[in-house]
Amino acid sequence: MDPEEYLDDEEESRGVDRAVAFVGGCLVLGLAILGVGGAVFMGGLFREEVPEPEQEVQTPRIAMPAQVGETPVAPPVPPPNAAPRYRPGPHVETVGVLPSGISTLRRMSSSHRGGHTLNNPWIVAGAELRPGNPPQSSGAGGPSIRLGAREDTSQALMVIPGSPAGINIVASRGQGADGDVQGLLLQFVGYNGYFFLPAIVDSELGQIRVAGVDEALLQFGIDSPTRPDGTPVPEGEEMNAMVRIASVDVNNRISAFVTRQLRVLPVGTGDVEVTVSMSEATDLDLYVVEPTGTIVYYGHTRSGTGGHLDLDANAGCSGNMGVNNEHIYWPRGRAPGGTYQVRVANYRSCIQGRQVDYRVTVRNCGETAVFSGNFVGDGAGGNCNYDPGNDRTSCQQVVSFDVTPCGASGSP
Repeated sequence: MDPEEYLDDEEESRGVDRAVAFVGGCLVLGLAILGVGGAVFMGGLFREEVPEPEQEVQTPRIAMPAQVGETPVAPPVPPPNAAPRYRPGPHVETVGVLPSGISTLRRMSSSHRGGHTLNNPWIVAGAELRPGNPPQSSGAGGPSIRLGAREDTSQALMVIPGSPAGINIVASRGQGADGDVQGLLLQFVGYNGYFFLPAIVDSELGQIRVAGVDEALLQFGIDSPTRPDGTPVPEGEEMNAMVRIASVDVNNRISAFVTRQLRVLPVGTGDVEVTVSMSEATDLDLYVVEPTGTIVYYGHTRSGTGGHLDLDANAGCSGNMGVNNEHIYWPRGRAPGGTYQVRVANYRSCIQGRQVDYRVTVRNCGETAVFSGNFVGDGAGGNCNYDPGNDRTSCQQVVSFDVTPCGASGSP
C-alpha cells in the first residue's frame, strides 16, 4: 500500500485547515596495596564516565535464566538520562535514548550463547535472542498468558520500522510454590530463533515488568522491513507478520502461546525521522517545526527542505482507522541543522474522550530517542500551529531537540 494514499484520504476527510543507550558499564580494575615502611601504593583505577540515573531503581533485577548446562547472564545496565540536546515538554516523560539508534537494541539482543549472531531483524527490548525454536507448551498446571483488554485483535497491529511498538499482555503464575513467572518467550513466525524476556529487566527503554502486574507493555520493533527469507520490503509495500508469545515459570513450565497479527508498513527514511504511535485508534496529529520555522503536518505535508509527512492516521475518526501512527521525515542529506520542535494535537477523540497514550520516537542522525505522554477528553478540533506552553488538553509540546547535519554515514 502506498503511504501517499494515506495522505490523500487524510486531506479528503479534513480540509486544509486541519492540523542505552547501552552505555558501557564501569570497569574497575584491581586495587593493589603495597606497604613498605607504612607507605601505601594504590594501583590504577580506571573508570569510564557514564551519566548516573536520577534515582536508583529499587526493584531487584534478576538474571536471565540459563538454558540447560549454561551460566545465567546478567541483565543489561539501566539506560542513562536523556541527552541534554533533548528537552521534553512539561507533560512528557523520557522513555529512553539510544545513542546509536534502535540498531543498538538489535546488537544487544541478537547475541546468543556461543558468540554467534542470528539473522533476525526483529528486536525485543531487554530480551535475549536464542537459536532454534521455543519449547512447547507444558500443559495443565503451568503459567498462563493472554492479550490485554486494550488489544484490538480485529485488526493487525501496525509496526513502523525503526520505532518501538507495544503489545499489552497479562502473564499469570502457574500452580504450586514454584509457579512464579520468570519470563516470556517470543517467536516471530518464520524468522530465525526466538527471544527470552525476563519477568523484570532494566532494558534500554526503561524497566520492563511482564509479570506481577495487571497488564504489561511488551516493547518490540523491527530495525528494517525484511521478510523471513532476508529480502527487503520496498517502501510503501506492506508486510504481514505474526508473533507468538508464551510465559514460562520458575519450574520451566511453558504456557500455551497467544498470537498477535502484525502489519509492517515501510515509510520514508532519512537523517531525521519523527513517529507518533497511539495506544488506541483516535485522531491525534503530529507536528514538527523545523529550524526554518516551517511546520510540517497534515495541512502542510512538505517543506522546502524536504520535510515530508508520509503517513497519517484516523482522520476525523473515519479515514485510515487503525493505522495508529503518523510519520514525518527529512531525506538523507536534507535535514537542516538547528532546533526542531515536536508537538502532538488531540484533534478529535474517537474513543469517547477516555485516555489515549502516545509515544513519539525521534531518529536523529542514527540516534533514537523515545518520549511518552497522553491526552484525555474530546479534542479541540483545531490545529497546533502555535507554541502550546503548558497546555495539555488539545496540543502538547513533546520535545525540542538539536540536529547537527549528519555526515555521509548518517551519524552525528
